Amino acid sequence: MIMPSISITRHVVSALLGSALASSALFMSGGCSSPTQSVVVQTTSPAATPTDTPRATVWLFISTDCPICNGYQPELERMRARYSPLGIDFIGVYPEVPLSAQEVADHVRDFAITYPTVIDSDRSLRKRFGVRFVPEVIVTAGGHGAAVDQSAFLYRGRIDDQYPERGSRRPSATEHDLENALQAITTGRVPNVRVTTPVGCVLEP
Repeated sequence: MIMPSISITRHVVSALLGSALASSALFMSGGCSSPTQSVVVQTTSPAATPTDTPRATVWLFISTDCPICNGYQPELERMRARYSPLGIDFIGVYPEVPLSAQEVADHVRDFAITYPTVIDSDRSLRKRFGVRFVPEVIVTAGGHGAAVDQSAFLYRGRIDDQYPERGSRRPSATEHDLENALQAITTGRVPNVRVTTPVGCVLEP
C-alpha cells in the first residue's frame, strides 16, 4: 500500500502516528484485533536509551536456526544502534516453540544481539500480528508498553529486498524498506510504503 508522505512537526508526530495506526489495522487478519496484552520483555544487554518517549517499536520476529534471520543480524544491530537514540525501540521475538531460555541466550551471544528479546511461548504475539515467516518485522507506534492496539502497524514485512525469493540472494539490497520506514517515523512522517512481503523461513502452524 502506498500512502502520500506527510510532513509534520515533532510536537504532533504522536497524534498523526496514532491516526495511522487506526487506519492500518485494515490490513491485519481477523484474529489480530484482540485487546492489547502485556508483554514481558527480557533484556539481553544494555541498549541506547532515547531521551524522549519512544516514537515506535520494531518487533523483530527471528529464529535461532533460520539462516536468513542470522544473516540479517549485523544489519539489525546497525539499525538498532542508529535509531534507538532517535526514539525507536527494538524487540526480538522468538515465535518458534518449544525454545529454552538457554537456547536463546546462546543465540544472543553467538550473534552479538543487543536488543531485548522475548520467547513467544504462547504464540500470542505471532497470532496478534499474523506473522507467518521469520524474519518478519512489525513497526507499531509508541513503546512496546504503549496503551494502543498492537495489531495496528506503521510498517510490516521484510527488512529489505536482499532476498527476492527463497533460494535467491542479491549481492546487496536495492530497497531498504525497514530503514526507509524508520527514517520517515523519526522525521515525523508516515512511511510511504506500509506493507511488503517477507521472504524467509515459514513458521509451522
